[in-house]
Amino acid sequence: MTKQKSVRRWTAEVTTKRKRLNALRRRYERTKNDEALKEQRKSKYFKERKEYQITIKKEKINSWKDYCNLTLHTNPWNSIYKIAAHKTRSNHTMTTLQKTDGTITTNLEETMETMADHSIPKDDSTDDTEQPKK
Repeated sequence: MTKQKSVRRWTAEVTTKRKRLNALRRRYERTKNDEALKEQRKSKYFKERKEYQITIKKEKINSWKDYCNLTLHTNPWNSIYKIAAHKTRSNHTMTTLQKTDGTITTNLEETMETMADHSIPKDDSTDDTEQPKK
């Protein structure tokens, strides 16, 4: 069983091209004495780099097209359109809480107040010694 790649557009072709590009870069950078050979390797490296960038761009587009084709065609307002229009967001709704007297909070303000009363201890000045009073 093979593990799913974290980036869906990463294919075996992209991996092969990346390894080849890294090898060409190392070969070009290690050439010190022969200027003609260094220029030849430099041009070969930059040509290969351009092809690698084109391959990456092509795979990104293909990946997006595949994703679009997987969604349902029946709903025109599905996730693709929401992503494109930046309409995706998570809902952070506070739930109700039961107070110490047994009643339930009815709105956000009351819920936050109940949480603060429970979480933040009261400062009772009668318990203070002389040092904190100063």
